[in-house]
Amino acid sequence: MKKRILAGVLASAAALSAVALSGCDGEGSSGPHKLPEAELTDDDDTLTILSWESNSDMQGLIDYFCETTGTPKDKVVWAKVGASGEDARDGYDDYLQGSGDADLIFCDAEWAAVYPNDENDYLTPLSSLGLSESDFPNAYPYTIKVGTNEAGQFVGATWQATSGGYLYRADYAEQYLGVKTPEEMQALVKDWDTFEQTAAKLAEQGVAICASEGGLWQIMQCQRSSQWVQDGKLVVDSFATDFIQKAKDYADKGYITKETQWEDPWYNVIREGKALGDFAPTWGVLNNSTSIAANFAGDEKGVLGLCEGPASWYWGGTYMEVCAKCNSKSLAKKWIETFAINEETMIGYSKASGDLMNNKKAMEEVVKDTTLTNPLFKDGIHQFGVLYKTADKINLVATKYDSVIKGAFNTAVQGYAIKGTYETVDDAVKAFKDEVALTYGEIV
Repeated sequence: MKKRILAGVLASAAALSAVALSGCDGEGSSGPHKLPEAELTDDDDTLTILSWESNSDMQGLIDYFCETTGTPKDKVVWAKVGASGEDARDGYDDYLQGSGDADLIFCDAEWAAVYPNDENDYLTPLSSLGLSESDFPNAYPYTIKVGTNEAGQFVGATWQATSGGYLYRADYAEQYLGVKTPEEMQALVKDWDTFEQTAAKLAEQGVAICASEGGLWQIMQCQRSSQWVQDGKLVVDSFATDFIQKAKDYADKGYITKETQWEDPWYNVIREGKALGDFAPTWGVLNNSTSIAANFAGDEKGVLGLCEGPASWYWGGTYMEVCAKCNSKSLAKKWIETFAINEETMIGYSKASGDLMNNKKAMEEVVKDTTLTNPLFKDGIHQFGVLYKTADKINLVATKYDSVIKGAFNTAVQGYAIKGTYETVDDAVKAFKDEVALTYGEIV
């Protein structure tokens, strides 16, 4: 998942799909489109997977699959569609219309519902592989919702549970707050009232509790309890207006910095101790050069801490969906089983990659493994214990419009709270609605 950072396609971290939303999303009396089941074959002995070129997980997945299943490496082809996830979303249409081989496609959670709800029928439900929800009994419930289209068909499975926590510099937490353990840090951010009290204490010392508005947004957007689109219309309720004002208040009080996520200054405020931490998901805390955690740590090791934070949330994920033209049925099924069903292979991949797998029973075993460490964290703790707990508490409320809506909303929030583009909350709301109308004029 970390490749989305470099590709810059995570303007919005909301999942696009929804479950049984007919009657509330403006689809009309005919109801949501249902994908036809396909009579898939094994006419080809090569598995072709469509994904984007910057997908840094892909080669590792292929290597692991071939090693654990005995599949020759030349029997798994990575068809690179576009440089980034955003390019892939736009490029899959052209590819799937053509004559090129396509068995599975990878989709970001942010737009995983584009094709399962598309009347072009490029995809087919997982039932065409002989798989149903009952084959994923230990998956985190929110991932099943993301993978289910509006007609109630299960169309996408993921190996990742991308829950998040509060990632912070443990050395600075001890310096500014006297905190020595993740448990002590959690006590200071356990709910939003306590979080703000701790933020005020830090601000008195010239330190922000959160490095960016973007990090705050990632956790807050998962706390919305009602849909953005109701009865076919965009709803701008108190959740939206309250967050716009909260972001401005936080920026004015020094609870968050005015730096932009993914830009060098954002990483620097953590490394330099100007901000204590930020919110990060599972793919952001991996021990590799591109992760959020590695950039917060810089050249140092053992300086980070991770705790649950004030609420449960998630950010992103990659979903595996089946092409209607799939002609390597057995290999496609085996691939999904390897990464999203089989506990043994999921445990192995989790330990090899650092990913939090979308299987609660598998992760129970990983959490128990005392040999696992993450050298970025103080005392060598690993991320699984914290993120395993938060993933089970995620409550997904979504519609198919959310990728555009949430991205447009956060841009408007930044315009008011950080950049000063808008003078009032009402100005920000108007800009938000105008932006949504460019794509979905019928709901504004």
